[in-house]
This record gives sequence, C-alpha cells and structure tokens, in this order.
Amino acid sequence: MKPMNARDPFKTGLVAIVIMGVIGAAVLYFSVASFGTKSYTAVLEHTGGLRSGEDVQVHGVSKGEVTGIELEDDRVIVSFVLDSDIDLGSRTEATVKVATLLGTHYLEVDPSGAGALADDTIPIERTSVPYNLQDVLESGAGALDELDPELLAEALTQVAGTLGATKDEVRPALEGVARLSAIIAARSDQTGELLTAARSVTDQLAASSGDIIAMMKQTNLVITEVTSRRQAIHRLLVETTELSQALRAIVESTQGKLAPGLRDLNDVITFLNQQDDQLQHVLEVMAPAVRYVANASGNGPWVDLFTESALPADDVGCRMRGDCQ
Repeated sequence: MKPMNARDPFKTGLVAIVIMGVIGAAVLYFSVASFGTKSYTAVLEHTGGLRSGEDVQVHGVSKGEVTGIELEDDRVIVSFVLDSDIDLGSRTEATVKVATLLGTHYLEVDPSGAGALADDTIPIERTSVPYNLQDVLESGAGALDELDPELLAEALTQVAGTLGATKDEVRPALEGVARLSAIIAARSDQTGELLTAARSVTDQLAASSGDIIAMMKQTNLVITEVTSRRQAIHRLLVETTELSQALRAIVESTQGKLAPGLRDLNDVITFLNQQDDQLQHVLEVMAPAVRYVANASGNGPWVDLFTESALPADDVGCRMRGDCQ
C-alpha cells in the first residue's frame, strides 16, 4: 500500500470529493425520507392558513405531517405523509381546520370509500377550507343590494353625529383599547406559556380520565350503599326515639316513689357525716387493743397469760425438781 505522499494528489482529491458527495446525499436522503409513512397530495382552493410542518389528523388523532405547499395555476397543492397503516379509500376527503386560537391549523383527512385513492391525490371536489373570501363577498353583495341607500346614509349620519358629540368619551375608550392591545402584544410570550400550561393540564386530565372515572364509580358505590342503609338508619332512629320516650315515662311514673327513698338516703349520708368524728375515735381506740390481742395469740390458737404463784419459792422449786419431802 502506497503512502499518502506517494499517491497522485489529483486522484486522491477526486476520490475524497466523491466520498463527501455520497455522504452528503445520504444525509440529505435520510433527513427528508419518511420511514413507515406514505406520501399523498390534496388539491385546495387556497391554503386557509395551513403551513408546512403542521399535523395531519385522522379521526382526531395525529397520524402524519404536512410536508409541502405549492401553488399550481389557481390551485394549491398540499403534500403530506401518513402512517403506512392508514388506507385511504376512493372517496377520501380532506379539510383544513383551525387548531388553536393562536392561528395554528391542521389537515383533517377522512378515509372513506372502497378501493384505493386514485393517484394518491385528493381532488379539489373533496377538499374544503375554513373560509373563502370570494364566497363571503358574493354572499354579502346580495344583502347590500337590498339595503335602502337613503336610510343607510341617514343611519351613518346619525352615527357620525353621535360619535362627534361623544368624542371626549370615545377617545379615552379607544386609548384604553389601544393600551390593552399593547399589553397583550407585550405579553404574548406569557400568553403562549399560559396556553401551553393549560394544554398540559388538559392533557393530564385526559390521561387521568380512567382514574377519575374509577373514582366516580367508587363514589357511586358509596352513595348506593348509604342509600341502601337509609331504611336501617331511619328505623334505628325511630326505635331510639321510642326508647327515650319509654324511659321518660318510667321516670315520670316512679318519680313519687323514688323521691322518699332519695330523701332517706340523703338523711343516712348526713347522719354518717355527723358521726364521722366518733367513728374515727373508735377506730383509733380499737387499733391498740386489736394489736395486743394479736400479739397475745401469736403463738397459736391460745392466749398466753402470766399470774403470780401463791406457793413459796422453795416449794415451787422442789416441785419443779420433783424432790419435795
């Protein structure tokens, strides 16, 4: 293998240019190629605000993207791609719709009809746009012809006179509107962030719809159980009320008999309170006597007594020795 400095510079440069061209072509192809998708076209009267890069939806689900918009004669050719698993029938229709209040749009494709879409193109007869300025002007021309020009002129004169008389009030109102529009324009980024946050909240709610429905079902079960127990709770309350009424009747019927007993019991308690000092003194006197009796009978079931002997001491001694004469 020859070293690089020994090779022909012209051939080396030519080979390098060819390799770079092949790499560039491959990069360009992979950047624009759509894998797993199929390309289609739709013929529109005008774009209706549709732009390249916006979504293509099928039954409300994003399944593709607008890849190009071209003007051909007096019509607009819209190129778009769809997932290869979407089959467009012979009666497929396309409609440009507004996606958000900020002016974004999307192309709604309705696959219908048997067979396949001819030439992979949706003709202008089966496409529609949000509005057509020419149609609006033509529909309004007939209404303008029916207006009475004299009455219209008089009405405009009255409006002009009213505005002229209230110019001091109208001017601050217009200035307020202008300031409001300026604030909205200055905070367009914050408005966009707010709408994005609102979109994330709606997406979160949509993603959690299953959990919310399950929670509502559980709540419904609780309400059903409470309703089913309503009769039992009502019956319990009725019986409790009847029991309280019966107890009240018993107390009222025995009130005359209970009153003397309560009075006698009160007298006994009063008497015991009055004799409390004497009872306390009895307990204090009885304590030593009981202690002495316990000490005397502590050697068994008898009481030890001590008495002086009537015999002389010698007699007692000899009797104890057993040698008395």
